[in-house]
Amino acid sequence: MSIFNFTVDRTVDQSADQTATCPLHEAIEPSQPPSRFRHRWIQLFSVCCAIGVGLLPLMKPKPVLSAEQVSVTYGPFEFPLSIESLETFAETGEITGGMRFYARFLDDVALAEFQQFLQRRFEVNPFVLSQLTYSPLGEDVVRRLGDVIRTDANLNGFYALRSAMILAANDPEGLSVLGVLRQYPSYRIRISAQQLFQLRRELTKQIEYRDAAIAAIEEVATLEAANRSAIDLPALPVPGEPGPYAVTMQSLILNRDRQTLLGETIERRFRVLVYLPNGLTEPAPVVVISHGLGSTPEAFAYLGEHLATHGFVTVLPQHIGSDESRREGALTGVFSSVVTPVEFVDRPFDISYTLDELERLNETDARFQGRMNLEQVGVIGHSFGGYTALALAGANLKTQAYLRQQCETLSARLDASFVLQCTAASLPPFTFALQDERIKATIAVSPLTSLVFGPEGMGQIQTPTMIVAGSNDFIASAVQEQIHPFLWLDMSEKYLAVMVPSSHTFVDRTPPGSNPTLDAISTLLSGPAPELGQAYVRELSTAFMQTYLGNQPEYEAFLTAAYARSIEQEPLQLELIRSLTPEQLEQAFGGPPPIPFFPDMATAGASPDRSDQSGATLQTIAETGVLRAAIRVDSPPFGFVDANDQIRGYCVTLLTGLTDRLQQQLGTPVRLDISTESTRENRFAIVQDGTVQIECGPNRLRPDLEDVRFSTPFFLTGTQFLVRTTETEQINPLSNLANVRVGVVDETTAAFVRQRYPRATLVPFAENSTITTGVQALVDGTIDAMAADGILLLNAADRANLSTNDYTLLPRGPLTCAPYSLILPEDDAQWQETVDDFLVGQAGRDIRRQQFANLSSYLFLTLDYCVE
Repeated sequence: MSIFNFTVDRTVDQSADQTATCPLHEAIEPSQPPSRFRHRWIQLFSVCCAIGVGLLPLMKPKPVLSAEQVSVTYGPFEFPLSIESLETFAETGEITGGMRFYARFLDDVALAEFQQFLQRRFEVNPFVLSQLTYSPLGEDVVRRLGDVIRTDANLNGFYALRSAMILAANDPEGLSVLGVLRQYPSYRIRISAQQLFQLRRELTKQIEYRDAAIAAIEEVATLEAANRSAIDLPALPVPGEPGPYAVTMQSLILNRDRQTLLGETIERRFRVLVYLPNGLTEPAPVVVISHGLGSTPEAFAYLGEHLATHGFVTVLPQHIGSDESRREGALTGVFSSVVTPVEFVDRPFDISYTLDELERLNETDARFQGRMNLEQVGVIGHSFGGYTALALAGANLKTQAYLRQQCETLSARLDASFVLQCTAASLPPFTFALQDERIKATIAVSPLTSLVFGPEGMGQIQTPTMIVAGSNDFIASAVQEQIHPFLWLDMSEKYLAVMVPSSHTFVDRTPPGSNPTLDAISTLLSGPAPELGQAYVRELSTAFMQTYLGNQPEYEAFLTAAYARSIEQEPLQLELIRSLTPEQLEQAFGGPPPIPFFPDMATAGASPDRSDQSGATLQTIAETGVLRAAIRVDSPPFGFVDANDQIRGYCVTLLTGLTDRLQQQLGTPVRLDISTESTRENRFAIVQDGTVQIECGPNRLRPDLEDVRFSTPFFLTGTQFLVRTTETEQINPLSNLANVRVGVVDETTAAFVRQRYPRATLVPFAENSTITTGVQALVDGTIDAMAADGILLLNAADRANLSTNDYTLLPRGPLTCAPYSLILPEDDAQWQETVDDFLVGQAGRDIRRQQFANLSSYLFLTLDYCVE
């Protein structure tokens, strides 16, 4: 089961058993010819929205203040409709009052369907409904609907709608639209016809374009099938049938724990299912399967076991921050959001960590020893797992600033995945290198892509990739999340498979549970014949992985449009294509689409464009053969002077690696010169005046500075307090720190302490002081606590030979978020791009991994605290 098994709007639950009566459901899964379907949907959409389509229940007792009238406004005109006339029509079919006006726009069939819709009752737990409408997705849906369905004072109807839905959900007879209208706490419900028509136009165009896109894919598949007139299949095991190998399953418990700077462990255990083929004489390639949000590894055991019978070791990890516990937690109110933003980083790292552990077990554990080829790894993911698979394959996660801008300006969409994708906007401004070089083949089923990756991110993938879509997916729109992103892939070995008319969760085999509401939603989200869709995925996955991972290219014969059509069965159509162009989609639609093929790729929130794109810095380095750099030597582990008066630390290693890269890039010898002294006071000036071309140290990313550039961050920390261990009870950073003497050496930390702890006694040190000065003051007793970035405090205490038994950091995680970046000249964007490419590339990641090997879990702990 995937992300939205517990957070879909309750209108979905209604439509589950009223296909013939809910026009919105028809819009999603049309059972009539397209032209008639669109006409019927357009007829009913306005009227249903006017009386609150998708709002649920009924409660007979009339509230003190309740709606008596629906008023549809269009400019200066108002068209009233009493709720009493709707009730009369629902009970008897008699058309009275204002209902006569609206009835003129509906034929007899539509009127009958509308009456049945008003009569429907639905059993929904009011507590569950309350949790849903208070979740981020539920709030977003109700707020958008509130733009159209407004109060008597013409305000957004969000709060009125939510309260009406929750109150009406208590009716023992079940939920109804009329019940919600009666509970609406306003005499009159105003419907903005202009906004309603605009919403209708946008959604109608999107539906028409979706249908046209599917038609275009069918046409391309027909052409591709015709180009291979005969299906000439090799004498190989059929990929859809079980393979020749018996399978053994092993269950592992792995620990990817968080850890504080002082070594305290915060446990993070997760289980991993491993399916091993028996009887192989050589190490087998490995396929990792990543489940969706709210699901489990067991939901994909059918796929893992099948692939294992064909000679692959399959690995199914649990993503503990977004598994079934998140699904149940949302219903019981344990969690305040659908998922934490850290999961966008944790999920890919879960898999990379699992592969690291399997490499160790492949050498040391008799169950696995020599059985896995961990240089040949494929990954399959569903929904949020599809995002995970693409990130591991090389798709770059968009920046926080870009996501924020896009999420603030989103227009109406046919899918709900934007809610989850916009969660990533709360990540700190840090470039996360999520690609794993071991991944050689990727399959993403119903993935989330449009906002978190965009064309630039998807264009970074260079491994063979298959994207699988369900045509009627209203959770992750086939058009916006799979079909258009297929256009963004910039390689020849790519495939697009579309199952018509599957929805979002067809590939997930989560068994029915104890919650009927969840089970009903799950059934709706899977679409028709999910077992047939799973059979298609088994076949496609096996053929794809044998072709690109198992070194059996002859299996490519099973990856053709002709073969896909040869195995399809009613009621599920299967289309598989290798190419698609914007021109083909536009021709099928008859004009420019309502959704752009390539959305705006400009990075939001970037510094104003003051750049010299000529690459003056690189040209100077090539001409002189020297990279002029400066390093702060008062900030271990980034820069310090050892006993032999040599500069050491991460910055030295990093800049040496950058120098090596420049030699390769420029094709000329380059020498690193770090003779210039850098301090907290002069670090910006020496870059601004050209004394150095790059400065490395604990430089907090400062978007407010306009006279320098900052690289992508290379470390993440934040403010903590160093105190005596004996005083941890008296000095509590979660209190107000009244009268506590707090030492600071920089204005940024001083400003934080003033704001957060106004009752503390601030003790600023002289301008040229270092953290070492403050640590000594703590030892001398002239201050009670020293405030600075935790990583700098710990290293200063260590160099002062302070015992962690006598001094400690509070609290265990940072109170602020401080990404560290390199300082670069403001007028050379090409130089910044060169440095950033090195930092996020394999060489930069290797240096970071080696230098901060014992701090990797601290970085994730800090990330947890840094999420906004």
